[in-house]
Amino acid sequence: MTATTESAEPGPAFLRGVRVLDVTGALAGPYCTTILSDLGADVLKIEPVKGDGMRARRMGPERRSIPFDLTHRDKQSLAVDMKSPAGADIVRSLARRSDVLVENFRVGAMARLGLGYEDLRTECPDLVYCSISGFGQFGPMRDAKGIDLIAQAYSGLMSVTGSIDGQLAKAGFPISDVGTGMWGAIGVLAALLRARAGGGGAYIDVALADSVAAWSLWEVADYVATGVEPAPLGTAHRLAAPYEAFTCQDGATLVLGAVDRAWEALCAVLELDLRDDPRFATEYERFLHRAPLAEIIQARFATAPRNHWMGALRAAGVPCGPVNGISDILSDEQFAARGLFVHDEERFAEPTIVNTPIVADGAPRARGRAPELGADTVAVLAELGYDDEQIAALVEVGVVGVHDADEATAGAAHARTDATTSAARSAETRK
Repeated sequence: MTATTESAEPGPAFLRGVRVLDVTGALAGPYCTTILSDLGADVLKIEPVKGDGMRARRMGPERRSIPFDLTHRDKQSLAVDMKSPAGADIVRSLARRSDVLVENFRVGAMARLGLGYEDLRTECPDLVYCSISGFGQFGPMRDAKGIDLIAQAYSGLMSVTGSIDGQLAKAGFPISDVGTGMWGAIGVLAALLRARAGGGGAYIDVALADSVAAWSLWEVADYVATGVEPAPLGTAHRLAAPYEAFTCQDGATLVLGAVDRAWEALCAVLELDLRDDPRFATEYERFLHRAPLAEIIQARFATAPRNHWMGALRAAGVPCGPVNGISDILSDEQFAARGLFVHDEERFAEPTIVNTPIVADGAPRARGRAPELGADTVAVLAELGYDDEQIAALVEVGVVGVHDADEATAGAAHARTDATTSAARSAETRK
């Protein structure tokens, strides 16, 4: 029987009862906490009183902050000025009741607010604290600003990405941001295991540049073996051929990965007799002579449309696939079957949500929409024990922000009741 979770009954969420304090902005940090949220954690987003900067990146004719919404689904929002002593005290109180804190400020910024790991570890001995930055918390580049483009260049990725003629290119996706978010989530999950086993909290230090450089396995192997600086190869592979993109008769493109075990099947499909050509006798020889080999193969692909070739190649067991655009993947049947893109505007207030690609009975994945700015400020403060007058005073002086200031104090008492219920429910899930 083939293992599948397609029809399995959902089990308890993997991170049920785990509380995450999200002190992040931009993409790498929020993506890290989105993964944790999709795995079932309760994530509280801490953002400035005026709102996370990503909220201002409004797109499309309706001017919606879709980038923010996609990376903050299922989270609560507390709007607070952490630079004020009262605001820092609120965050410190929240850290004491949290299992995880994720931040991606400039190196040292949280410590200057009295909210660094060393500031909190005495009060929060089991806290898993994850810092995300451009170059990490130490080293000669620690204070340099790091963004996706810089990380792709610094890590060596850009030097091997692009066309054979030397035109460099960055990866089309912000790979250092999302990759670092993933490494951060992996570190957090591992540290949580240790903390839950009684080993205490941990400090996780992940960097954009490290994250991309760590994926340089093939290129490092190539350089160590040959002493030759790796260069861009377009769509070609560094160690195998034919392994690249080809254009078919209808102008559509497919990619082909005919490694050694698929070589004879490829030749049969393309009706090519290359058995006596010494340039293509072995996989290594085909790699060395990949340019003339690509010309021969391209000539054959130009004689029929892409669907013809993909059908024949797949039937023969030759790895191949189309070069899809973003519109293609959003309507693709395979991704639809896997639930990768969720089209449920009523549930998420967005036409499309990109799911975390972990399919399991304990991974609930995307569950609900992103919060309005300060939507949970009153409830969170009430849970911390602030009374109506204290909340109103904090709103008045701008230490905290609420979604609807006129209803802040009126809703505080109700929020405290909800908070008591929520605390009891949280305690129950931690048992």
